[in-house]
Amino acid sequence: MINYFQIQRQAAKEIIPESIIEKDYFIELLLFYFGNDDLLNKKTVFRGGTALKKVYFPDYRYSEDLDFIIYDGEDLNVFKERINKILKNIGSDFPFNPSASSKFHNDRLQIFIQYDIISEITAIKELKIDILRDNFIPSFEEKRIIFTYQDFKNAICKLNTYILESVVADKISRIMDVDKEARDIYDLWYLLKSDLEISKVKNILIEKFGYEICFHDLISKIKSDSYKKTWKIRFERQIRELPSFDIISGQLEKLIKDKLIQSKE
Repeated sequence: MINYFQIQRQAAKEIIPESIIEKDYFIELLLFYFGNDDLLNKKTVFRGGTALKKVYFPDYRYSEDLDFIIYDGEDLNVFKERINKILKNIGSDFPFNPSASSKFHNDRLQIFIQYDIISEITAIKELKIDILRDNFIPSFEEKRIIFTYQDFKNAICKLNTYILESVVADKISRIMDVDKEARDIYDLWYLLKSDLEISKVKNILIEKFGYEICFHDLISKIKSDSYKKTWKIRFERQIRELPSFDIISGQLEKLIKDKLIQSKE
């Protein structure tokens, strides 16, 4: 298991709080167990910012939670019970005992896990697992988890994971909806700079909504003051050299015009 000295060294190297490294280690620990669980590695689809870091871009921003989606008709209680069982196994295999509380809301299960791997690190230590049940799941593939900590580096664990085009479509739909999460702006900016099949993104959005998204409206949405107000708060513990919101939103507007609007016209 990782020790305090190792966390101190990595936190100092990256100039981020020690608690971020501790949480990142715990995320990999959970993914190791999930990848070896016959229910979770077959019935769930990994998505969100943590999927970007742990499957596609290991040097990407640190994340705070785990997001999954399952097909409509699955019993959320089954997943709650399985994750609680995994937490008990972790308590048996490692010298700390994670505990959890959970809540259901419509088709969503949220599990809040309290953990204390390194007692010298004083912080609020809680990790949220979000499992959404939906009748539409965009394209995904089985992907190998990229482990960065020595305890798991030799492990071969795979999870069903959104393809990048599905992540982009998900970020766009969240921005177009009522969500005002600054991380969606950052993630969309980062992903639109990648080599993507834009036609796939658009097809996923049409499948989800039943109509074509107006990307000019998307540009209006990204200029919301809500994003700018929470920009530093959301990222100051995750990204060492954070570009300003004005820079990112300006570049994102150009990317939307170049990749999403011009490709349509």
